[in-house]
Amino acid sequence: MITESSRFLVISRVGQQSLHREWCGPTSERRFDVLLSAYDNAVADPRQPGILFEHRPGAKVAGYGDVMRDHAELIARYDYVSLFDDDLSISARDLQRLFDIVAQHQLKIAQPALSHDSYFTFAAFLENPSFRLRYVNYIEMMCPVFRADVLTAIRPLFDLGFESGIDLIWCNLVSTSMQDFAVIDEITVRHTRPIGAAKSANGFVGGRRYEDDIHAVLGKFDLPWLSCVPYAGVRRDGTVTRRRSAFFWSSLSLIFAVGKRAGLKMRFRSVAVYWKHLLSRSARNIPITWAQTLS
Repeated sequence: MITESSRFLVISRVGQQSLHREWCGPTSERRFDVLLSAYDNAVADPRQPGILFEHRPGAKVAGYGDVMRDHAELIARYDYVSLFDDDLSISARDLQRLFDIVAQHQLKIAQPALSHDSYFTFAAFLENPSFRLRYVNYIEMMCPVFRADVLTAIRPLFDLGFESGIDLIWCNLVSTSMQDFAVIDEITVRHTRPIGAAKSANGFVGGRRYEDDIHAVLGKFDLPWLSCVPYAGVRRDGTVTRRRSAFFWSSLSLIFAVGKRAGLKMRFRSVAVYWKHLLSRSARNIPITWAQTLS
């Protein structure tokens, strides 16, 4: 069912409440293929052109690792590959535009911005309407888009046994330029479920917390937890800025995102932390190699 001409692939671990039907729209709106890996046996094969379907029980990150190992030859055919959570709302047309923008800018890892009514952890990834894109030092796990060779390079992270925190590592493994990674503000997705809604299915039971995996993986690579802040940004008029004040003043509009979902205190705290980081912390990556964890 996979097409021969597509340059782009979406991989998603899906359940019964998955929103993949939104972004697996008609082929007239998409020039990307989709690999749906269902962790729930009740999910049915959509049997659409350009869509490959499988059943694969298990957790999210470990499941992605198994998918990438078992379908390595297929994945190698594509220029860019996205790992998309199944609770993201976006049209096939916008997802296609996302791939086109990422390829145009030759990014290594990127992601769409989150709409202001999304559930979120890090306010840095919420849409900044003043920008087309922002070059950043970190891309989160929710909807990363990888250049295919970069995904191959970081793929062993998925086999380390962590279900959280590997996204704090992958940019550092492949960072060579301040223009390697970006949040695409021109394209937004809406994250529709609360953070942690699927934590038990991903093994966070018996007192195991997301933070436990995060600190373990950072310790394995001897890295600090770096703040997500921009190196530079392309404004809506096409001009480029590196002025931190431009990012700070334009980000003040995020105050309107605070009240759009439940959890007012947590949402405000995340936005306030981002403002603080914009004022006080520099964007940086710390290049690392696999030898640092294998030694």
